Amino acid sequence: MKIVVDKIKSEPKHSLSKQELKFILEKLSKTSQEIKKTFKLSAQLFSSSGWDRPVICNNYTYNILSRGVEKEKIIKELLIEIFSNETKISYETYAHKLNTQQRKKLEKLITPYFDEIINEIK
Repeated sequence: MKIVVDKIKSEPKHSLSKQELKFILEKLSKTSQEIKKTFKLSAQLFSSSGWDRPVICNNYTYNILSRGVEKEKIIKELLIEIFSNETKISYETYAHKLNTQQRKKLEKLITPYFDEIINEIK
């Protein structure tokens, strides 16, 4: 697992730090298989990305567009993206879009992890 943080020179800053991201991934690796991907805290603003979610996995890289997005939302979206790839729930999606049914399944799966991580980060 590799964590890359794009340098930024203006506001808003990344809402998730490298240490927090590492903590989240360590929490997941205790209960699931080791995640062997690159995680990139991107300098790109989510609002100008054209994506419908702030975390997208392309091949081997999780692109995290956390600038200007609340920390809780980024954590939730990161967990959803990891679980969608690890469980293959989004296997038949097009352009990284989740339908309502897929999203509900994923939210149910991530809830215990999300609650534990949020409680420990605060």
